[in-house]
Parts: sequence; C-alpha cells; structure tokens
Amino acid sequence: MTKRISTGTNPPRSTQNRSVSPCLARWRRDWDAWTDSPESIDAVRRWQEASPLMTGLAGAEEVVDGCGRDRSVPDVVANGRLLFLLCRATQGDVAAARVAVARVVPALVMKTAAHCRSADRGFDTVFDELLASAWIVVTTYPVERRPEKTWINIVLDTERAVFGRQRIVDRLTTLVPPPLLAEHLTIRRAASAPYDDRVGDPLLELVDLLATGRRLGLSGAALRVLVEFGIDGLSAQQVATRDGVTDRAVRMRRQRAVTELATLLGLRDSTGSTSPRAAGAGAKTCPHHRPGSRQARPDRRAA
Repeated sequence: MTKRISTGTNPPRSTQNRSVSPCLARWRRDWDAWTDSPESIDAVRRWQEASPLMTGLAGAEEVVDGCGRDRSVPDVVANGRLLFLLCRATQGDVAAARVAVARVVPALVMKTAAHCRSADRGFDTVFDELLASAWIVVTTYPVERRPEKTWINIVLDTERAVFGRQRIVDRLTTLVPPPLLAEHLTIRRAASAPYDDRVGDPLLELVDLLATGRRLGLSGAALRVLVEFGIDGLSAQQVATRDGVTDRAVRMRRQRAVTELATLLGLRDSTGSTSPRAAGAGAKTCPHHRPGSRQARPDRRAA
C-alpha cells in the first residue's frame, strides 16, 4: 500500500482551508503520480547504487520517511540521507530535489497556516510562495558549509526567503513561558558565545535543547508535544480542536512535557521544585537580590 505525505489529521478549524486548498491538492496529486512513475523508481535505484545510506529504501515514499519524516529514524541517519539528496539536487538531480522538498512539505503547511493567521493572507497564496521558495533553497543549499540540521535549515531558509527574518518575539514560541527553560537557553547562549554561530537564533537553540533532552531520556510523547508547540508553532486551541479535548487538557499536557524536560536538564527536581543549580544560576544574574527579600522602593519604604 502506498503511503501519502501526511500534513496532520483533523486540522484546526482556523486552518481548515488547507484540507480543501487547490494548491495543496494539486501538489499532492503531482507527488502521488510521480512516486509511481518510472522516473521515480529509476531515481531511487540510482541513489541506492550511489550511497549505502539509501539501501533498503524501496520507493520515494520510503526515502522521505528515511530522511526523518519517520521519527523512529535516528537523527544522524536521517540527516545523512537528506544531505545526500541535497548534494544531488545542487548538481541538477531534479528527482532528489522533489524528494527533499517533499520532506519539508508538512512543516511548510504549518508555516502557511501560521502566516495566514498573522498576515491575513490566503492559504493557497502563502503555500505556493513557500513551495516555490523551498525548491530554490533545496537546489542551492550550501551542503559543505551547513551539513548539520539540514531539515530545519531548509524550513527556516524557505520562510525567511518569503517573509524575511522574523522578530525574535515572534520566533520564540509558547514553549518558553516557563522561566526555567528561558533561563537555561540564556545560560547556554552566554556560555557558548562567541564560538557558536547558532547563538542568537532561538529556534535552533530550542532544537538543540530538545535534542539534549532526548539524549537524556525525554519520552517520545513529551518530545512530540514540545515539537508541536515549539517548532511547529501550534496553539493550545489548535491542538485541542484537532485532538477533541479541552484547551485546559492541552495546557496540562504541555506543562507536563516542560516539567519532564526541565527535570532531565537539572532545572527542577522530581517534585517540580527549582533545583539548586537553577536557583544558583538565577541568583548570579541578580546578585543584589535574595529570593523572598523585600525590595526598597524609591521612597525608601519596603515594597
């Protein structure tokens, strides 16, 4: 049975137009027809002969899964496969470019929905622009200069090409309101500057943070919740509508995931209290303030 590119089931009402979008439907038809074509079959055969990373992937759909759409695929393997396709795409392999673009289509659908809400533009208009930009990004990707995190790089480069670089306040997502995670990112940023070129990009820092949590044992369920809110940019209302639950249930789900990650990172203990390390870090940023102390007001009376 042939698998199809997934863009999520039961989309939120606010983005329901994506399910009937002529532009998205046309892309799906073209993709479905191409994956069954001799051109696609021949391309996969060529890739298998050229790279051992492609061994065992039967068909373009399995190649997309192997590039990370299937989250059970190790990140290193998925990135290596996508990087291989990008190398081919920059050398004129149109089939490789098709598959690389297909890998990021689900993320582009979510980005389209977000920009439709914020810019009050039609879904088809935004998606068509992002899709065209993704093709250019893929076929001109600097494989030697940026060989890591290729998937998220393509998505961000595509979005920036169409909408420009977003304000930091817009790029920080609903994942960060718990202050412990925001503080942890600040500490990491200060410790790594000026040696890390990712410093200053909250989204890439967030990806690193989630990857660290996963290595420390973050559960798959918690990771999915944090990715939905932190990377895909979904709101609690959207997730609630999609899953058929209340907004409060979604917020509780998100809070449990944040707590699990914070505990693994040593920012909270198992009871949910701030750990001594996190408290110490916070104290260093405000050396003249003791937790619980009363601050003097300008009129010298206690606050």
